[in-house]
Amino acid sequence: MDQKHYNMMDWEAIESIVYADCNKPCDILSVSKKGKSKLIQAFYPDAESVTAHFTVNGKNKSLKLEKVDEAGFFAEFFTFEYSSYYFKVEYKENTLDKVYDPYSFKITLDSSVKDVIKGKSVKAYESFGATKKKYDGIEGYEFIVYAPSADGVSLVGDFNNWRENANLMQADNSVKGVFKLFVPGLKDYSNYKYVINCKGQKVFKNDPFALGIDGDNSVCVPFSFTEKVPKKSKCPKDLELQILEADLNALYKEYKDSDKICNYLLNHAKKLDYTAISFIHLFKSNNPNDIYEILNPYSIDFTNGLNCAELKDIVTKLKKEGIISFIELPLAYSSDCESGLLKFDGISLFENADDRLGRHNFYKAMLYDYTNPFTKSYLLSSVNYFLNEYDFNGFVCPNTGVILYHDYNKKAGEFITEEWGSTLNSKGVEFIKEVNRFIHKDFKNAVSIASIYAYYKNVTGKNPESLCFDFVMNAGTTNEVLDFLKLDPTFRRDKLDSFLLYAHFTKKDEKYIYPYSYKENTQDFASIYDRMPGDKNQKFSNLKMAVIFKHLLYGAQLTNLDIDELKGCDAKLKEVYEKFYADFRRIYTSHKMRMRNFNEDKPFSYKCIDNQVFTREYFDGDKDYIIVFNFSKDSYQKYNIPVSHAGVYKEVFNSDNVIYGGEGVENKKALQTTESENEDTQTLTIKLPALSIMAFEYREFTEKELEAIFLKKKKAMIKFVDGEKKKIKNKLNEDIEVLKKDADKRMKELDELLKPFEK
Repeated sequence: MDQKHYNMMDWEAIESIVYADCNKPCDILSVSKKGKSKLIQAFYPDAESVTAHFTVNGKNKSLKLEKVDEAGFFAEFFTFEYSSYYFKVEYKENTLDKVYDPYSFKITLDSSVKDVIKGKSVKAYESFGATKKKYDGIEGYEFIVYAPSADGVSLVGDFNNWRENANLMQADNSVKGVFKLFVPGLKDYSNYKYVINCKGQKVFKNDPFALGIDGDNSVCVPFSFTEKVPKKSKCPKDLELQILEADLNALYKEYKDSDKICNYLLNHAKKLDYTAISFIHLFKSNNPNDIYEILNPYSIDFTNGLNCAELKDIVTKLKKEGIISFIELPLAYSSDCESGLLKFDGISLFENADDRLGRHNFYKAMLYDYTNPFTKSYLLSSVNYFLNEYDFNGFVCPNTGVILYHDYNKKAGEFITEEWGSTLNSKGVEFIKEVNRFIHKDFKNAVSIASIYAYYKNVTGKNPESLCFDFVMNAGTTNEVLDFLKLDPTFRRDKLDSFLLYAHFTKKDEKYIYPYSYKENTQDFASIYDRMPGDKNQKFSNLKMAVIFKHLLYGAQLTNLDIDELKGCDAKLKEVYEKFYADFRRIYTSHKMRMRNFNEDKPFSYKCIDNQVFTREYFDGDKDYIIVFNFSKDSYQKYNIPVSHAGVYKEVFNSDNVIYGGEGVENKKALQTTESENEDTQTLTIKLPALSIMAFEYREFTEKELEAIFLKKKKAMIKFVDGEKKKIKNKLNEDIEVLKKDADKRMKELDELLKPFEK
């Protein structure tokens, strides 16, 4: 390069490239006009040589660039016209024969980017992140990131040996704070990060919109699902919603194959008659004790082999088999790790700058700022992404209480109150309502579920004050059941009636799901079995009661797939329990015990007898039944149960069955009611095992049975009448004999009175 051309070079700009201190690299790199000449510049750190190959009139013309900076900056002047070009880059270790210049591709942003920033988009994932695209016939990945406080952003990854000066991103001229770059030829599933430069401080950050994460790095995901999605199926009615909670990443760690996982989930769900699967732990968490402390609500964790295409495949296959899917999507907070969303662009972007609003010490997390339009678009788009792109039928919002209350699990001084001293997060409430309004408008069959461990009136429903969730997790009552059954049976008598009243007749205005989920499973290291009182047999009996009683509460059921109710017990007992639970679930669903409580018009009643026995009746003309609980340690050969309907009761389930590890106190024959002294009830006499639950299916008497009962009553009445008549005759004869004797005696007495007057 001669001195004239050397003087035409912008050496200050070149230095800004070399030291990764430039936010307009497209103005320097690629081809630019310099008077009558053209200048081509390229930066490939540690490269030995770079040769440009131009297409000139359909032919290849090569031009070797001069290395003008030892760091790897190459440049050369030329005058000919060309249609396209690529580089051949030679390193000591290898040679890249065909490298397209990232800075030769011009990215034009559309209005959707501004809509996201203004909080007016639910498809932010289409505007930001790493998107597979094709420019001028060349495939690659387009990267767009929003970092309004950053001085510059660079892209690093496996493809450039994580050099922060190798791929500087271009600051957009039309939208402040947006940086962009197209990397041609980038392979699918390449790892990458952004290096954010703010006031001289540089930090490596994961892409907030990355669709996958592997280890601690964002992943370029070829998001293009070609399989035609089947017609959207409606979510089950309340009566049918039974949820199995599954950790998909844990399953991938064990099975390593989506087909095997699908078969496993389907077999388990169908065996126990679950209608839905809620997937948890899909996102990368830096805290093993809190799976909700995620990097962001887009990046699926690829560490164990799961990826976007396989997740989509699993959801689709389950739906084809009649099993719908929910996703647990944390919208309350994210990890406060250095590579996460916290202070993403050097200053607070997703969170409030005031730590009392933007941080949570208990969860070691960053709290989202729901007043920020960009953050609202970001989170709302995440919900839309999973429901629309993966065809999930709904989502679970964990730790909803963190969204609703400023002081949730915080100490004094760690939060700020609102007007009038309220700790309610009014913007958080508005955000939740907006999410649910969006779901119910755009996904009419979708279900939204709140997981909340704090009181809030009207979580479900559609009134103006409601948060508009379809269901709310009621872990409080689940724990009440366990706490009650942890009591020794001797001490249950005084609390049974009040417990039943609480468990069955409170808060009927909400639509509940009673969970034994990941959260309940991890907050107490003891198994349910170990928490129960008594000896080995009594513990097992109480465990069975706890499981069944929870199933009969007001609401749907959610059970974690990995829960080990008998942790530490021998394999034989676990096998017995699995048989018990499978048989109960079959009876539970086939007899439609589940979730009748949502239908207020269907009769339901319960009775508490002697403060130790509890019965629950359902009579609606569709497989009527009665459930009998004996919370005491006493067993009875004859126990009278008051029932509302006269008829025949057949025992269809008994937790004391020998095959379930019980004593075998059973009612093997169908039982008929008898009339009781109370005109409003009938009496059912049963064998009642200790610490047990029994289900009796009811049916009305048949005409033949009624005739037999009538004849039996008639026979008994005739026998009774004949007996009474005989008693009367006997009494009459006895009375006549006595009267005759009395009369004879009196006659003799009267005769004696006449004797003195006889002559």
